[in-house]
Amino acid sequence: IDQVIAIGPMAMMRAVADLTRKVGLPTLVSVDPVMVDGTGMCGACRLTVNGQVKFGCVDGPLFDGHQVDFEEQVQRGKMYADEERVALDAWRCGGGCR
Repeated sequence: IDQVIAIGPMAMMRAVADLTRKVGLPTLVSVDPVMVDGTGMCGACRLTVNGQVKFGCVDGPLFDGHQVDFEEQVQRGKMYADEERVALDAWRCGGGCR
């Protein structure tokens, strides 16, 4: 094996990157942040890679897994948790419950 490509939940990709870093195995991860406009102008898909701001919609979705700031991505992924719960509850009720 000369390279690993990890596609899946953020926690799994982070774990894979941690393991492959120990043995020096190049690793790409497929980061799928919230994407609004697909041009990078809105900044919703912003992430930090090797200390630099990147945009998932124009620079990705594949990034060096050893350079991605996974902690930042996890926190950004939780940003809309309350709104997601409200939307899910409304969907479960057919949109009509309160």
